[in-house]
Amino acid sequence: MEHQTLGRTNRAFPPIWLSPAAPQFAPKEGWRESLIEACVELGTVIDISKGPALWGSLLSNNAAHLMTLGGHEIENAVDDSHAANLIEANLIETLSAVGRDCLDFYFLQVRRRLEEFQINGALEALESARQEGHIKHLGLCVDGPALAILGVWQFHDAFDVVLIPRNHQESTDYEALAPLARERRVGIVTSKPLNWGYGMPFVRIPVPLKVALLSQGASPEALASSVLADLAKDHPVVVAVRSAEEARTAFAAPQQPMCPAFDEMIQSYRNSWNSDEEWDLLLRDPDPIVRKAAERRKRELGR
Repeated sequence: MEHQTLGRTNRAFPPIWLSPAAPQFAPKEGWRESLIEACVELGTVIDISKGPALWGSLLSNNAAHLMTLGGHEIENAVDDSHAANLIEANLIETLSAVGRDCLDFYFLQVRRRLEEFQINGALEALESARQEGHIKHLGLCVDGPALAILGVWQFHDAFDVVLIPRNHQESTDYEALAPLARERRVGIVTSKPLNWGYGMPFVRIPVPLKVALLSQGASPEALASSVLADLAKDHPVVVAVRSAEEARTAFAAPQQPMCPAFDEMIQSYRNSWNSDEEWDLLLRDPDPIVRKAAERRKRELGR
């Protein structure tokens, strides 16, 4: 898959971006080094938001493209100067952690309606950082309802790119915001491609679907790879990875053959995901991660 120019950045990037994360279980010695080494070797954008200090020493002496998310702090700002100071502090902390003087992308996270002075202060600080060479591209990260994001974006056309959650189960925010991005020639990047909610691992698919996949010579992992490839046709996709193997597999997804009967498989997964009966069965699943996901869903839906 060719690298497409990303909006106002006027730069081309790989279709898969990687977000390293700590393993869910006891990690093996050297896991950090092998994970970051793989991400760097692949030459894509690396999201360091999950722990700049965790990866910092491994990224200071290479030319990897780095992105981070920040800005929740400005929700507590009492005036524009306070908001600017909070953004500056976050940026300095991040740059210090990775031993760099510049990041490729800084995404301002917005999860609720902000006061105008909070927005103005944050953007003033970020524009100043861009002019001083500490940020190459300023992005807007959608971390809440689309209406809250529109309240920031409609009157502040300062962003080169926008980061929007999107997967095959939930794409409401993407559908609401993508038209404005295209109108303004703002690059679109999406996140959470395999995160359908409740902490349920995507590859823990229903047994009937797993049987159907295996009968066609595929696997849950192959379906996940096809999901990434399908989304990456439209825009770059940020994927969380916990090992060097996951990083290489995710990055290679757009070059792999699509899973047989992909659309039917995804629809089957979606039907199971939305089935109360299926989730009730998972309350007794032997896998503790799956049980916790089912219990969380039950609590959140008040069932």
